[in-house]
Amino acid sequence: MGKPTENTSMTPGQKKRLAHKQEIQKAKKRSLLIKIASFCAVGLIAAGLIAAIGYTLYKNATTVQASSDYSKYLTADGLIKDTTASDLVKLADYKSITVPLSEIEYPDASVETDIQTLLADYSTLETETDALIADGDKVNIDYVGSIDGTEFEGGNTDGAGADLVIGSGSYVDDFEDQLIGHGAGDAVTVEVTFPTDYSSADLAGKDAVFEVTINGIYATPEFTDAFVTENLSEYASTTDEYREYVKQSNYDTNLDKWLMDYLMENTTVSSYPEKYTDQLKSLKKYTDQNAFEYMNNMYTSMGYDAIASFEEYTGMSEKEYEASLVEAAQDQAKKALIFQAILEAEGLSVTADEYGTYFGDDASADYDTQVEQYGEGYVMQTIITEKVMDLVKGNATVK
Repeated sequence: MGKPTENTSMTPGQKKRLAHKQEIQKAKKRSLLIKIASFCAVGLIAAGLIAAIGYTLYKNATTVQASSDYSKYLTADGLIKDTTASDLVKLADYKSITVPLSEIEYPDASVETDIQTLLADYSTLETETDALIADGDKVNIDYVGSIDGTEFEGGNTDGAGADLVIGSGSYVDDFEDQLIGHGAGDAVTVEVTFPTDYSSADLAGKDAVFEVTINGIYATPEFTDAFVTENLSEYASTTDEYREYVKQSNYDTNLDKWLMDYLMENTTVSSYPEKYTDQLKSLKKYTDQNAFEYMNNMYTSMGYDAIASFEEYTGMSEKEYEASLVEAAQDQAKKALIFQAILEAEGLSVTADEYGTYFGDDASADYDTQVEQYGEGYVMQTIITEKVMDLVKGNATVK
């Protein structure tokens, strides 16, 4: 706490490059975790239970209990146990969907923005350069902050260096502007005033001085065929080919989302499988609690105060949060019912051998690991999702 930044976390370029190179084969596999984040339940209980088992047990019995059993109430084939999905939903006409091209195509301007973001990930820190800092530059700095001549906790990089994009608004107002026009190796005295609503009451509204050392300015490479060949050969060999790859990848993502939204909006559910839907609530709560703990660990490791409570993290009271789990669970259950109902209607099934087909060639070796972590039922359910979406896309018309 007390640093001149509202958000100083930066992802190293090396990690971003690695993630980018795994984009195609790993994206769907990562969705195993992302999809979990859509779940939520509340079981009603007789009022007399309060007196019988006490308030603590009553509270446990009337609120959702977190669970990490992803495959509970799923068969080994990835189907919802004891459920014929076709009996519970009235499906949209999934065989003759028309998709407006204008709603899913990826603009050229967005492609160029993505490329500039990518190039920034490949930038290198130049410590000996005649360049002067300009708006939009990425720099590395060290600083020591003080108030009335006394250093304050959290206001010192301790020589570790901190990356900063000038003009990003990451640091306290006016901090970044005062670095413009200076160069690598310069020492700059920066004077700022912390906002009155700053997260640390000890610093809120106070005038502070930061003695800043500019360690260097990042140089961004040019986007050339040589750059593509050296760094992006998995996807393309020329700049034009890479632009087309970016455009097509985002088109495919947008098409998937459009079709999923269409199926959700045009399918009706008569009833939800109770046990399965309740488990989705428990899974949602489990992932939310894990995210809360992760954020707190990250904040404290960076010197910030931990989030005071789970309620503060979610932005909801306990009652509001418990109610939100119901909607989230039903939303996820509806998706599962849609995919299962289409599978039933088409007389299809899935096998473990298809995992590599939908999640990349190198994913096959990872199948056992995924099953160990999430259970066979959940992993098979993700294969059902991909197989059915391929069928729906194959029947769709884009114009």
